[in-house]
Amino acid sequence: MRRTLTTSLAIALAAAALPAQAIRYAPGQYRYAIVDSIKRSDVRGDAKQSYTIVATQAMAVLLTPRGSDSLRVRYTLERNRLTSDLPVQLPQVEKLEGTVVEGTMTASGRMIRHTYHSPDSLSLEVAALADNMTQFLLWVTPGATVGRSITDTTSSRQTDGGSDITERTVTTTTIEGDTTFAGQKAWRIRRDTETHVDGVLMQEGNALQESGGGNGTGYFYVSKSGVYLGSSAKSSTTTVLKLPDGTSIASALAATSTVTLVPER
Repeated sequence: MRRTLTTSLAIALAAAALPAQAIRYAPGQYRYAIVDSIKRSDVRGDAKQSYTIVATQAMAVLLTPRGSDSLRVRYTLERNRLTSDLPVQLPQVEKLEGTVVEGTMTASGRMIRHTYHSPDSLSLEVAALADNMTQFLLWVTPGATVGRSITDTTSSRQTDGGSDITERTVTTTTIEGDTTFAGQKAWRIRRDTETHVDGVLMQEGNALQESGGGNGTGYFYVSKSGVYLGSSAKSSTTTVLKLPDGTSIASALAATSTVTLVPER
């Protein structure tokens, strides 16, 4: 299962001089609850199958000072579970609980370098999981200003198991201004993504042509004191998989994601 995975003019005009470099993460220890829900439907000819998968995670984040403009970061995946209404055996993702990613990031959230280790060191999912964990904290390009959008394009290529799939993602980030979230003064940051996928997927020795794309929008909140307070996001994707017999499977996914800062006890 691949996790495939704009602006208030009034706010922009009122606060156009505010710099994005004000968004700097503060040292501290934090815990977050993460819930991702994916509703998927697959259509092949006259047959249709629909189901929902829900992933729940708990993430511990430790940030410690390192110089004037960087932080040491340690992510620990404390909980990792899957549930579904699909009557099949789900992957035993709880084996990845205890995975740790450590590294150095800029104060604005860009990971510079990292290492990782996991109790399930033989799993092929560990590297992908670690890469996702490094992107947990939103990075806002230094120098951005409120109301000004910044667009970034990335491309990745998946070649494991004989597959050869290219994914291209265009991301637009906009600092919409300040607000109040979870009782704290915070920056509200909007992130829009547009993704295109194309290539060959190897499945049980068969080369299947895959193509598709999607888009999504997320809102992230960082307190004025530098604490990531949480986020909410929605996305939708459609893909078409051409089978060896000439038929195809059309899939549609609708996903929601929420991240909540867990209060200290």
